[in-house]
Amino acid sequence: MLETVRRLKVNKVYEGETCRWCGNPLALGEDGAICENCHSPHHARCWDQQNGCNGDTSCVNRPLQQLAGVAATATAAPRPARQLNPGESYCPICGDVVSGVCFRCRQPIAGGEFSGVKETAPEAKEALKFAIIGLFCFGIILGPLAIVKGASAKRTIAMDPRYEGEGIATAAQIIGGIEVGLFVLYIFAAVMGGGRP
Repeated sequence: MLETVRRLKVNKVYEGETCRWCGNPLALGEDGAICENCHSPHHARCWDQQNGCNGDTSCVNRPLQQLAGVAATATAAPRPARQLNPGESYCPICGDVVSGVCFRCRQPIAGGEFSGVKETAPEAKEALKFAIIGLFCFGIILGPLAIVKGASAKRTIAMDPRYEGEGIATAAQIIGGIEVGLFVLYIFAAVMGGGRP
């Protein structure tokens, strides 16, 4: 007999798929829940909040219909009784107190853009450090590392509005590519020069 749901970290197969409950795309690395009956993708939190699948209308994992006029036995947890600061609000999905963007649900709230102070992604700084050191020594090792770290930094920046530094990551990738290219030219020149009498 099949399990009701397959829980996983969202991978490349399900990245970008639309959650059948909230309609938002699944992001790489977040908790997902795939219905084992109709194979519909959901955020794990949406599956848990709604108590089942919202895929195919005939899916056996759909939550049971509530009778009209009957009060629910479980009530939602009350929101914290604290005064909200200017610019803060409650996320309509998870209930967290947010300022511009809910980082748990990864979506803008009431007007959209992240209003806090952005910081440079640590991976972008690390990629640039590898690229600069690679100009002076170990370029064949540090150049590819700078390229990989730069790509990772760009993914982090795209997924988290608290970070910036895409230009730094791009510069690190370009310098890393130059280092790799210079090493290839050096090897080519050494091979061609070694064949002369």
